[in-house]
Formats: sequence, structure tokens, C-alpha cells
Amino acid sequence: MGKASRDKRDIYYRKAKEEGWRARSAFKLLQIDEEFNIFKGVKCVVDLCAAPGSWSQVLSRKLYLPAKLSSDSKDSDLRP
Repeated sequence: MGKASRDKRDIYYRKAKEEGWRARSAFKLLQIDEEFNIFKGVKCVVDLCAAPGSWSQVLSRKLYLPAKLSSDSKDSDLRP
């Protein structure tokens, strides 16, 4: 891709790269979750895509990290 095609990329592409997302589709998944709260009560997810991408990245940040942080705080409560 040449410089001209790079200039035509939209703001969500650039914003995704700045924030560390793999693709701009991460913003769409976050928007859907904000509107419909699709992750409420979800504990396990299977991503059947061909390769890990922004969707699995969003899922890990929304589901795995909060669960890990809460289990770490429980562990620290048990320590003397």
C-alpha cells in the first residue's frame, strides 16, 4: 500500500492503532456492549474466527482482566 491509501484510512483505524486495538472493529463491539450490555453475566466465550483479532482482544479485556483482578484481590485478602 502506498502513502495515498494510508492517508485515506478513517479516524477509527488511526484511533484503534493509537489505543492498541488490532482493528477498528473493536470499537463496534464496544459500542454494541454499551448499548445492549451483551457481556452481562458472561463468564466464558468461544471465538470461532480464523485468527485472534480485535474481537478476542476486546473480550479478554472486558471479561478476563476484570475476573483476574477480582480474584487477585480475593487472594490478597487471604494473605496475612
